[in-house]
Amino acid sequence: MERANVAMSDANEASRDQALRDAVARARRSAFYSQHLAGHELNGRADLGRLPLTFKDHLRDATPYGMLTVPPEKTWHYHETSGTSGEPISMWYALAEMQRMGALMHAMVPELSTPTVLLNRFPLFAGVSFCVEEALRHAGACHIPAGNLSWDVPFSRVLDFIKRLKVTALSSLPLEPILLRELARVQGLDMHRDLGSLQVIFVGGAVLPPALRRLIEKDWGARVVEMYGSVETLLMGIGCTVGRMHLCHELLEFEVLHPRSYQPVPAGQPGVLTVTTLVHEVLPLVRYFTGDLVRVSPEPCPCGRPGLTAECLGRVTEIIDQGGVTVTPYDLLDAAYECAEELDTRVLFIIVLRRGLRLLIEVTDPECARGSGAEQRLARRLRLPVKVDYLRENDVLDRSALFRGPKIYKPSQISDWRGAGRKPITIMEALLEWPRFDMRTLMHLGLRQIRNARRRRRFIREDREA
Repeated sequence: MERANVAMSDANEASRDQALRDAVARARRSAFYSQHLAGHELNGRADLGRLPLTFKDHLRDATPYGMLTVPPEKTWHYHETSGTSGEPISMWYALAEMQRMGALMHAMVPELSTPTVLLNRFPLFAGVSFCVEEALRHAGACHIPAGNLSWDVPFSRVLDFIKRLKVTALSSLPLEPILLRELARVQGLDMHRDLGSLQVIFVGGAVLPPALRRLIEKDWGARVVEMYGSVETLLMGIGCTVGRMHLCHELLEFEVLHPRSYQPVPAGQPGVLTVTTLVHEVLPLVRYFTGDLVRVSPEPCPCGRPGLTAECLGRVTEIIDQGGVTVTPYDLLDAAYECAEELDTRVLFIIVLRRGLRLLIEVTDPECARGSGAEQRLARRLRLPVKVDYLRENDVLDRSALFRGPKIYKPSQISDWRGAGRKPITIMEALLEWPRFDMRTLMHLGLRQIRNARRRRRFIREDREA
């Protein structure tokens, strides 16, 4: 039996080595990697660390065509990064890799094997949206594409879809279930009676600390499945039935490297996830330094699935390091939402100052909350100076803004004024109808802007004087 297991292990290693060799050979077909990998050979996983790393600046410099292994018309999808941290980066995908990612999602999530209607809030320009669609294609399930950047489907319409169409699955950023819960309260909807059809919520695009996961599952009565990926790689990890996030070893080869020395870190220690794509055909990546800080567990997962599980702690550039104390976005949000749970609220905002943190949190009774000791507990856990501002409802999240959005019409150059309807006089007026405010709403908005301006000036003054 032992010899059989050894033989099987050797066979798996040989298969993995071959997959890596094939991936690197595909990469060399691109203009970038033909130069970047020149003089470097790879026989198997043992040689991977000898290859040069690929950084985001490499992708940016090679945009739009330098990373491609095929002519652009032979690809299936084109997407770009948001450009918030520099010029947008071109990303190209093949259909086959999206299909494999969809099949993996379907296999990992048992709820997709039951009758499913999924409301997809990932923007259509985010490639992960189409991985979700492929998972639904495998499941033979219904897909409602309703990206959160679409003015056609504002938050209020999302709740209407869930209630009216008995939606069973939702995919979104981790914050959206919190926003939808607040909007449901304003509308007087009962989370169980009106919105209780949801069974599973896919979240991705930001860190998901335990406290936030716990609150979403508590509020919605649905299981939360973490999806981890990027525009550059698409799917890299997905949550299992016991809540662990499994790295997709079927799709990528993983390394966890020190953020400055680029050397492998010991198992269980935080490091930057670095990936080599195994199935990407038209834009393969070799040792791509993602910039995501992760902590990989050396322990097997209780769900029984083999491979590595990990926690995504946030971008390495977003780590807070003050006075020798290091706090990741994951730990910061976990502590803040734990504080919110104690105060029976969900709405908060965190400001990182030069010498500490400021937590703005909405509560029902600010005076009562000040005596709760939440600020002291938060400071002890984070080991950083923390001040908490206990604010009234709508000071952190303007719930009325979740209703306010333009009504969209078909573009038109003809306006018939003969009836009692709208009388647009320009193309933009014909296309968009912005909401109008009564005097009470305008007064409320103006006073809140004044309070926020004063609070902002006070924080800046205090930070300078610290």
